[in-house]
Amino acid sequence: MKVFDQSHIKNIVLVGGAKSGKTTLAETMLYEANLISRRGTVENNNTVSDFHEIEHDRGMSVYATPLHTEWRNYKINIIDTPGLDDFVGEIVSSLRVADTCVMLINAQHGVEVGTELVWNHVDRYRKPVIFAVNQLDHPNADFEDTLSSIKEHFGSNAVLMQYPYNAGTGFDSIIDLLKMTMYKFGPEGGKPEKLPIPEEEKERANKLHNELVEKAAENDEKLMELYFEKGELNEDEMRMGLKVGMMNHEVFPVFCLSALQNMGSGRMMGFIDNVAPSYAEMPGEQSEEGTVLE
Repeated sequence: MKVFDQSHIKNIVLVGGAKSGKTTLAETMLYEANLISRRGTVENNNTVSDFHEIEHDRGMSVYATPLHTEWRNYKINIIDTPGLDDFVGEIVSSLRVADTCVMLINAQHGVEVGTELVWNHVDRYRKPVIFAVNQLDHPNADFEDTLSSIKEHFGSNAVLMQYPYNAGTGFDSIIDLLKMTMYKFGPEGGKPEKLPIPEEEKERANKLHNELVEKAAENDEKLMELYFEKGELNEDEMRMGLKVGMMNHEVFPVFCLSALQNMGSGRMMGFIDNVAPSYAEMPGEQSEEGTVLE
């Protein structure tokens, strides 16, 4: 069995309201990393994480389930949590051991009551956060309303990493603002085709890219100086700034997904590898007296 040092282990927890797609995303992440050869579904009671009889009866997660996989040079430990606040103990205990929280938002409904309740705990522990707007393939998906609700509830630190080119029925393309390219997925999802950003989207993409650059630069004095000097940051510099912002609980990257159709999960996993902090990079928790806990 391959052994990873602490700097190459990423511990993430999937949280969000009921039916936001956490278990489906966990299944898709395992599939993308070739840990499983076939994806199960919640409806068929054959996912890796929902294996208890009570979860099959209810058709939803009841327990927090730890999973793990390898992606490129990293081991990713994944905790799939319940969505109902009846099981908040499972959620809170998972948050305490995770280094990054991936908060799923249902693109049909935006921020829901359950999401707000979970956020209170995420914010209390000042965990690095990634927002994953899921179910963008649903006919009722509304990305703009969903993004507005995220910013309304969680503030301007929520910054777009991507936006969908064609949310709703027929969704298959995402415009990535870090790499400034469009990812177009086939009918089965998986690895996308990389395409130039369409001409009609270039103005919007450039504007949002500049906002992302500014957000990355403002988290580090040296990066800010570089930005003022060059008027731009390269990808590595942006990743560095975003990481610092995430660790300070001041930048919340927003990604676009259809976990069910396996669209966008691989790109987010790449970001987790490259940017999300590892256990070794996270500061130790402090006691009430201010002592760092070992």
